Parts: sequence; structure tokens; C-alpha cells
Amino acid sequence: MMVMTGADEHGAPGRNRPWPLTLPTGAALIILAELLLVIDVHLRGGAIVPYQPLNQAVGSLQIISRWVAVNITPVCWIGFLLMMDGLLTALARPRSRRPEAFGSPARRRPRRFILCFLVSVPIWLFFDWVNFSFLDAWRYHGLPESLVHRYLGYFLAFGAICPGMFLTTELYQQLGLRRLRGPRLVFRPVQLGLFFVLGVAFLIFPFIARNPAGSLTLWLAPVLLLDPINHALGGPSIVGDCRTGRWGRMVALMAGGLTCGLLWEFWNYFAAAKWTYNLPFLGPLEGYRYFEMPLAGLPGFLPFGIATWDAFQLVVTILRKVGINIAEPLPTEDTIL
Repeated sequence: MMVMTGADEHGAPGRNRPWPLTLPTGAALIILAELLLVIDVHLRGGAIVPYQPLNQAVGSLQIISRWVAVNITPVCWIGFLLMMDGLLTALARPRSRRPEAFGSPARRRPRRFILCFLVSVPIWLFFDWVNFSFLDAWRYHGLPESLVHRYLGYFLAFGAICPGMFLTTELYQQLGLRRLRGPRLVFRPVQLGLFFVLGVAFLIFPFIARNPAGSLTLWLAPVLLLDPINHALGGPSIVGDCRTGRWGRMVALMAGGLTCGLLWEFWNYFAAAKWTYNLPFLGPLEGYRYFEMPLAGLPGFLPFGIATWDAFQLVVTILRKVGINIAEPLPTEDTIL
């Protein structure tokens, strides 16, 4: 049994070292936001959609609670990033081997974390563009009328998508999934080429379908399309992991995507500014929901974690290929962020 007597040389918290401040700060921010959201829901009579403007003299508590209800997604996700940073830092332990693989990536590799936050915005904007231009599979409601307010909310919420999933994935890795091993899969060049072609086809399908059914292939397309490219460029990839029998990163990314998906939907349901789904191709299954998300759509969060990771790794790899070494390199072969 390992007994911690103090902080180790890699910054792991010891018995006499206080827990990272970001952990209680993030948790308190989420709890406070949820309490204010409950107040706003009560004051609007339990209404979920649409957004009801405050058009009369109201008290300061109602104004504050409505502001939180409008901004619940960026507020909770910033709180979540802080909480995960603190949790990953607190879970770090003295390691005789590869201590650099443990702890919070936000502290160990801050430039990579910041780049991930920035790249997360255009990654999600791509999915939004496909949806609002061709699919109409999800819709936004109650967005702030002020463009400054609206776009700042977009930036914070969209920027937190990838870091939130990747920090959650790191947690699963540090809890043991990094040790998950499976059979070594042999991928020949022709097979990787077929993955790429299938990824292109999956990506084209939403533009051809031009209806919500196109979302069936939207989330898997980047995995099939980008992962072989990452592997060919010598960057981190799921193909490379499976070739060496390392299955932990793939499973952890799927778990991270699903975990964050469940939280997204939970925090979204009672928000005053929120999204809803339009998936008529599911038929009767559309009525069975986890908050706003049809249960049949939840599996889409599994490849979403991998897809966004592949997209981010491709950006980092390309930047490095052209001599722009902004992001610190991954310290080990199973690190996420």
C-alpha cells in the first residue's frame, strides 16, 4: 500500500498538501449554477421551451437566475474544466515509471491545452454548419439577443467541448484503462485506404440526404477519414494503438464522449438558452428520451469522442510538420491531451 507523506517531485498532492483549488472552485460553480437554474425554472412556472423574456420589473435574484439559465452551458462547462483539472491533479501519485503521464494536462502541457480549447471552436462550428445548412437535426432556442453576449457564449461553450471530453478521457485512463490490452490488429495499406474512402462517403452522405437522417453517418465519418491520415503522418492514432494491442485510449475516448454527452444533455434540459432535436427518421423511438436527446441517439457520443480527438491530433501534427511547435508533445503513447 502506498502511503503519501508529502508532495512528490512531480507535483503530486501529499498528505500535508491541500487539494488543488480548482477542484472545489469548479464544483462550487456548477452547484451554484444549478441552484440558480432551479430558481429560474420555478419563477417561470416550470416552462422548458421556449425562452421567456423578462419584460417586467423583477428582483435581482430573478435577474441573476435568468442570466445563469441563459448561460448554463458555458458556466457549467467552465466549472467542469476547473473541477477536472483539480481532480486529475489530486489523483496524481508518485510514480516510479512515467510520472509525466499522470496529473492534469492543463498544468503539464498548458500550450497544448490552450490550443485544444481554441481548435475545439471550429471543430464544433463545422458540425453546426453541416446541421444548419443541410440537416436540421438539432435546433437552438432562446439565444441572447446581444451578439457580443451570444458569441462569447458560443466561444466558451464550444471551446470547452474537446478539453472537457479529453480531460474526462484522461481520468478514465488514469483510473486504469491505459492498461487495457487486446489483440494486435494488422491493417494493410489497402484496408486503411478503404477506411479513408468509407469516411469520405460517410461525410458526403449528409450533404446528399439534406435531412436529419444524414446525422447517422456524421459522427463516424471523421474517425474513418482522419485516423488513417494521422497514422500515415506519424501522429497519434487509434489505428496505431490497435496495431500494438493498446485498446485503452480508444475505449477511454468513447467513455469520455458518452460521459460528457450525458452531462451536456442534463445541463441543457431546463436551460433558458438550449437545444432540441429533430430526428423523425427514428419513428416511435424518437419519443424515448434522455432529457432532450432520443435514447437511440446517445451512442453517437461514443465515436464523437474519437472524432474530435482525431481532428485535434491532425491539427497538431500538421502544425508540427510545417515547423510550428506550439503544442508540447504527448509524453507517452497512451496520453490523450
